[in-house]
Amino acid sequence: MKGFWPVRLGSVALAIGGCLLLDVVARGMDSFAQRLIMLAALYVVLAVSLNLINGITGQFSMGHAAFYQVGAYTTMVLAESLKAPHGLPGPVWVILMMVAGAITASIAGLLVGLPSLRLRGDYLAIVTLGFGEIVRIVVQNQPSLGGAYGKNVAPQFQYIWLTWLLAIVVIAVCRNLLKTAHGLPFLAVREDETAALAMGVNVTRTKVVAFVIGSAFAGAAGAVFAHFEGFVSPNQFTMAQSFIIVTMVVLGGTGSITGSAFAAVLLFYLPEKMRDLSNVSLAGVAGAAMALVVAVVVLRKIAEGYHGSLGGKTLRVVGTIV
Repeated sequence: MKGFWPVRLGSVALAIGGCLLLDVVARGMDSFAQRLIMLAALYVVLAVSLNLINGITGQFSMGHAAFYQVGAYTTMVLAESLKAPHGLPGPVWVILMMVAGAITASIAGLLVGLPSLRLRGDYLAIVTLGFGEIVRIVVQNQPSLGGAYGKNVAPQFQYIWLTWLLAIVVIAVCRNLLKTAHGLPFLAVREDETAALAMGVNVTRTKVVAFVIGSAFAGAAGAVFAHFEGFVSPNQFTMAQSFIIVTMVVLGGTGSITGSAFAAVLLFYLPEKMRDLSNVSLAGVAGAAMALVVAVVVLRKIAEGYHGSLGGKTLRVVGTIV
């Protein structure tokens, strides 16, 4: 136990330092590149938090964009009503909004999780998908929230270091949950609910906790998105958004935290990079296609379905290629 706290504190310092370094490097880029870096971090948060529900606990949620939207609109309402940021430093205000967004989204997750306890598989997917559409349509028909046109969020903040720090925190929490005794009930529920119940696992509480934690992280990401984008609209949180997040989880490997994070960055950047294909040669297109194939193969090797891990399997893939 002697080395426990030095290692943990060193990891925290390294994470913060890495995020600050990324922020400094990003400031030398154009605004579009900075935007991509910010959004990539948010998609990492969304994919990893959904993996906690779908991959680690074995449920099948298809409405994750709804919790993202709840966090974003919570921030918009608070920023408007409180006349933000009241002299507070920008990062402090954004962190407070992240907490507020996480709380409201976790409440929404609780409201969805409790009635859906007896559902699983496709039926749970339909319920969560319906919840996402209900939230979007309700917001769309509320003039006070901007209706279908949306509403501005002021002030506009762009803290790349803080956004990636949130992504690292989410990854760390989910990995520690998966690798420690605290995560065993989640894995037990995923493998066999009946057996888990027989072994004394509180299946109801485990499912609800997974929904609440995953929803809270999505809400925190929504809060960052609202202040970064400076505008929120129901069209930003459609069913297609939920499908994209689910695809990231599946591609990265349901149950693989690192796989989900890499897949989130990959699936977000690919459409953006393919916009430039008209300006490159055929060789460039072929190279991009080959890179895509290699990336998919590596991600599948990393994840290997339900039990992905980054270290050893990545080395084995590299060794095989070499």
